[in-house]
Amino acid sequence: MGCCLSKSKVEPIVASCPQCHKKYDSSVVANIGTELYDHIATVHCPEQGSIECVLCGSTVLSKSSQGYIDHLKKEHNFTAQHENGDVPREITQNVTCPECSETFQSHSADELGNSLYEHITSLHISDQINCSICEDSINPSDYVAHLRQNHDFVIRSEIRVEAPLVTSSNINSLNDAPRPMREGRPIPKPGDKVLCKWGDWQYFDSTILSFDQYKLEYYIEWDDQDPTGRNIPIEHLAVNQSPYEDEIGIGSLVLFHQGRYCANADMGRLSGVRWHQGKITSITAAQDGTKLYSGSHTKSEEDGKWVTYKDYEPNFHNYKLDELRCAPNLFDILEQNAAQQNQELNTLTQCDVYLSYCPSDSQLDVKAGLAEKPEGTNYENTNDPLKIKKDLESLGYKVLSNIRNPHNQELDLNKIVACIKNCKVFVCCISDDYASNDNCRMEMQYAKKTAHKPLIPIIVGDGGWDWQATVVGMLIAGERYIDFKMRDAFDEKFEDLKTQVGNLTNKSGTQAVDTTAKPTTPENTKKDIFISYCWTNSHLSKENNEIKELVGNEWNDPRRIKSLLAKKYNVWLDIEQLTSGQMTGMFEQITTGLINSKVVCAFVSSQYARSENCKMEFQFAAKSLKKPFIPICVGEDMAWTESVIGALVMGSGVPIVDMLDVRKDSHLEKKMEEIMERISEFIQPAEEEVMSDSPPPDYQSAIKSRAPRVGDHVISHHFRHAYYTATILSFNKEDMTYLIQWDDGDPSGRNPRYDQVGLNIEPDEDDIGVGEKVFFPQGQYGGTEGNNTGGVRYHEGVVDSAVERNGVKYFSGHHVRGGDDGKWVTYRGYDYNFHNMTVAELRIAPNAMDALFMPSDAFRIAASTRTPESCFVLVFP
Repeated sequence: MGCCLSKSKVEPIVASCPQCHKKYDSSVVANIGTELYDHIATVHCPEQGSIECVLCGSTVLSKSSQGYIDHLKKEHNFTAQHENGDVPREITQNVTCPECSETFQSHSADELGNSLYEHITSLHISDQINCSICEDSINPSDYVAHLRQNHDFVIRSEIRVEAPLVTSSNINSLNDAPRPMREGRPIPKPGDKVLCKWGDWQYFDSTILSFDQYKLEYYIEWDDQDPTGRNIPIEHLAVNQSPYEDEIGIGSLVLFHQGRYCANADMGRLSGVRWHQGKITSITAAQDGTKLYSGSHTKSEEDGKWVTYKDYEPNFHNYKLDELRCAPNLFDILEQNAAQQNQELNTLTQCDVYLSYCPSDSQLDVKAGLAEKPEGTNYENTNDPLKIKKDLESLGYKVLSNIRNPHNQELDLNKIVACIKNCKVFVCCISDDYASNDNCRMEMQYAKKTAHKPLIPIIVGDGGWDWQATVVGMLIAGERYIDFKMRDAFDEKFEDLKTQVGNLTNKSGTQAVDTTAKPTTPENTKKDIFISYCWTNSHLSKENNEIKELVGNEWNDPRRIKSLLAKKYNVWLDIEQLTSGQMTGMFEQITTGLINSKVVCAFVSSQYARSENCKMEFQFAAKSLKKPFIPICVGEDMAWTESVIGALVMGSGVPIVDMLDVRKDSHLEKKMEEIMERISEFIQPAEEEVMSDSPPPDYQSAIKSRAPRVGDHVISHHFRHAYYTATILSFNKEDMTYLIQWDDGDPSGRNPRYDQVGLNIEPDEDDIGVGEKVFFPQGQYGGTEGNNTGGVRYHEGVVDSAVERNGVKYFSGHHVRGGDDGKWVTYRGYDYNFHNMTVAELRIAPNAMDALFMPSDAFRIAASTRTPESCFVLVFP
């Protein structure tokens, strides 16, 4: 942007009703807000009953017309001036120029923003302005855009206001602002800042004005004021915010910036940054661990792309995550725009299993002309996904997959969304072709991250294992899968699949239940030894293509040591015991295995200490169950000793079995003697062991858990990665969420996940180590009339260092989330780091096993057993 700018014309504001899409227009925000408010209240709000919100799908009770309006305002920040009877309120807003303090007033945010814009660009164009909020040095011509993009300042045609207007009355007291709005996956909506394709395969900044759900097309306004090319198909648009790490892998399509373009006074166009579509070809790590992404343009001069602009280069190198953008998941958008689903469609798409597969992996689809056979593919030794579907159907399951339009045989994406939403379990047939197919990837992302469906990954196809480095591989990282690649192993693998599907669908009848499968109960899961380990340290795991990289060797492989222990003892190992692909089912089985074992062999390493599941197992065993454990050091270093695992092991005084230098059979034999001797301290020889149905005597004492129960005071997640104080009302074991009541009386955002709450009590010192996630206080917030009373903000952080001074430990670290993750970072007192906090100031979340353990039917909570530390006392029946 330069000095030649002139004031832009104020276009009429257009807003659509979120229910029926009736349009209203005006040049004044207050007027259009009032008209739209009255329309919704009179047309769409029944006096009694309920209404389904199109924006989020929630069912809103509507005892009066005010019910739905309140929902739109509180949950979606719908702003209307008509909030007091039948007469619109006249609200005078004002804002002060940060350079000369001249004040502008208006009833319209539209007029106010443009007045300030004209003032700054005409009077202060040669100066630098320091932003009053973040103190960044800003080019005056970019100052209003800076306020909009970084501090939610609202001007011009942004009817769906995303946050309160920044004014002179609140610009210096942002700590009194209400809580920020809800987080969520980036589904584009009117008012959002996006990047859109224009002309010859370039992408530029713009703002969404509306969405046509029938054409799947957005109507946008270019931020540089270019009047051309404003109807954008869904596949040519991306929300202008940093993606999540698990959205980008090898082969992912991204947008990356390269080059700038100049203003064009004749066209009325401003200058800006060029973005381009690229494909990720490598992912490396910087010295501080930050991931760096490199790749190349997907389009060339042959595709009509302009490649002669300044700074053009066919490749891009070492971009950080926040420098890339991703297109939205089409299935998320279809789901959001299909809240009022046809009842007939809803009935047709009810199913036990949705089978997701790539047509090129199916010889039957290739023969039917629905896919082309990839070059070099040999179907002779592979398993066809459609055979798997047919065999599941023969057991009585209703299985749906790849629904097509009968008229043109194209995939019916609306029906596929409904099928996934209504299925009981999602089976994905993964291959290299599957991972490179956009529809397959979006199905899997939607099923796991949006619909939260139980997922069973099975491996098919004639290709290799390149999919492990893609987004698909990241989505199932660390999870168990079934290898269906070889045809001669079909019967064995299908038995495994049948068991998992049966567990997850709870089907009754002789056809749909695997009657040979042994139920997982305390009686048949009693084991002598529980093996807790990280797959990355297993040589056998690497040989089975379950991991990409091995850290360790074949002699200190936990699975090999398990096979040696199994000659004398009954041993629990995950790959032999887990039968559920659902996360909660997996946690329950691990919990039961730990409870019924006599000793835990924990194969600790740096990789183990960084694994959330491994930490969960060890903390639950050592702290909640007080289970005897034997730490066995594997991997390649001792860096794990600084972690929370190290704090627990070193603080216990239990000797460590060091296997770092085991490199041959004779070394292994000697270490096995040491391990066997240690185990004999906890397990009696079989002939002398007294059989009893009672738990070990150690369990008769109180067992401590950090999982909240009904009535406990907690720190809980609200929206945009901010945490506040609340009280637990209930726990849903199926989806592992709590129902809470905010201490400040706020009615919104009351269903956090188990890992988004923490007891509001002081943790133990050995609960916190380097790399551990904690909740820490930072900043205050003011009350909002009719909504909340204000209080302290907490945030999720990770500990970087722990130092001890005069017998007191002090912890320092940084925020886990930033502005690119949707976190609100403009509150007063914000600092990316936290410094020298004591354990009394920090809080921690329970792990999944603690959360499942507390409400388990296997225990009863004794009355009047609340300890002074607000922990549970459990009594075994």
